[in-house]
Amino acid sequence: MEDSKNDNLAYKLHYLNRLLMLQLNDQIKPEGVSQGQLPVLCCLHDLEGQTQAELCTRIQVEQPTMANTLRRMERDGLIRRIPCEQDKRQSRVYLTDRIRPTVEALQQKRDEVIGKMTGRMSVNDISDFHRLLDSALLALETNNEI
Repeated sequence: MEDSKNDNLAYKLHYLNRLLMLQLNDQIKPEGVSQGQLPVLCCLHDLEGQTQAELCTRIQVEQPTMANTLRRMERDGLIRRIPCEQDKRQSRVYLTDRIRPTVEALQQKRDEVIGKMTGRMSVNDISDFHRLLDSALLALETNNEI
């Protein structure tokens, strides 16, 4: 049995995520964006006009979480919602003109934090890290669809 936090994979993954999110938040907070909003901004930067449901699927969060995130982002002037022409119950989400130029800078800051995390890894290590994470994610997603 693993009794030391240094030997416990769950602890290490949790701590890695915590450090990653703290450092990412430090980088993006001056732009008025939180770590929970960054994936939405990046996703919309790639493809604007997605619905809330599409964003949930792409970012892999629950509907209530996305609804709260979008509500705060709209309040803060980061996004705007426009009702769908085909189905007025849905709306499409767009970046505002105010945040659009900032998203690439936010992505660069995100990539710098990831670069710091992987800075001591070789290219092969990084490739292996991705492969191992993908395998672990697939194993858990298969047993517990999100």
